[in-house]
Formats: sequence, C-alpha cells, structure tokens
Amino acid sequence: MEHDIKKSARETIETITAKLDYSLIKSQFDEPIDEAARRFTYKTSCPVTHKTFHKVIAEFVTHIYDKGLNARWILSGEPLGQAINLLEKHYSSTYGRGYTAAVLDTSEAYEGGIDVVLNQLAEIIKDIERSKHIKAVFAVNIDPSDWHLKCEIVSILLNQYKSFLPEHLLRCKPWELVNEIPTIIYRYICSESALQQVFSCSEKPLTAESLFKWDSL
Repeated sequence: MEHDIKKSARETIETITAKLDYSLIKSQFDEPIDEAARRFTYKTSCPVTHKTFHKVIAEFVTHIYDKGLNARWILSGEPLGQAINLLEKHYSSTYGRGYTAAVLDTSEAYEGGIDVVLNQLAEIIKDIERSKHIKAVFAVNIDPSDWHLKCEIVSILLNQYKSFLPEHLLRCKPWELVNEIPTIIYRYICSESALQQVFSCSEKPLTAESLFKWDSL
C-alpha cells in the first residue's frame, strides 16, 4: 500500500511538471496568440473616436480567442463587455490602471495609440490563459480529498526540491504543507526553467501567490 502511494505520488509530480514545461506552454499560448495579433487588421481614423475604439477592441479580443486559441465559445457573450472588463481589471500605463487609462493611451497617436492598447490586451490574455491552464493542471492531477497522497507528494517535494526551497518550508512536516503543493512545484519550475519569464505583464508580475488568485475574463 505504501509503495503504491509513493509510486502514485511520483507519477503525479512527473505529470504536473511535464504539463507545465516552458516550451509546451509557450507553444500552446504565446505563439498562437502572437500570430493572431500580428494578423489582426483594422481601419481607423486619427483621432480615434470612442465608437471606433470600442469596435476595434471588441473585434481584437474576438479575433484572439477565435484564431489564437480556437475558443470562440469563450466570447459567446457580448465581446465589447468582455474587452472592457479585461482592460478594467488588468490594463496599466502611465495614465494609471483600467479602461480609462487605455482610452487615454489611444489618444496618444505618436506614442503608438491604439496599437499599444491592443498589444497589452494580447499580453493580458496570454497571462490569463496560462494561469487558467496551470491551475487546471493541478486541479486535474491532485485529488484534494486524498490526504495520504498529498502528504506523500509533499514529502517527495521537500526531499527532491530542497535546494530550491526556503528554510522555513524545509522545517515543516509534510502534513503542514498539503495545501502548498502548487506553490512548491511552481517555485521549483521557475528556478529550473524560464517559466516566470512567460508571464509578461510587468505591471502585475506573477508570483506563486498571485498565480492561484488570477482572475479569469
């Protein structure tokens, strides 16, 4: 029985770390979103009217999910509302944060104008979709009700990843850290690879803590 738990724990860790591989995440999210953003075209005048701004950001977000992520169903609601919500929650610039800052950036034609807003929208969507993927990997592969398996996973992590973990964690008993498995694995992967670098919104850097609180659309 103990052997089975140890084997299952090791297999779980291997599965999670494989699915969080940097190159895999990059190919699944970064590259297709970047390609979709490059292919997006729009017509506008200078200065950009409020109506045109709304039209472009709604079409852009729809285009990214449709062509970049093959996830048209995500925007089955009202695309403009979705786009505004993304800006309000995550957009940041010298004008501050939120939708109003994006509108003000659009008026700065010589500083990039609406392209600056679209570029950041693409980065915001990347961060959200990566975070959703990462959280899903943990949810699918770790049964929250299997106490013994979680304790064994922590025991393996504390031994295998001890050079990447702070002293205060290493002093803990496995049962004390059963709810910190995602954070421990995240710290290891970010030390071992360039995963942290793929979270690109410098105004809202991703940490082990914020990763599992990141809002969706």
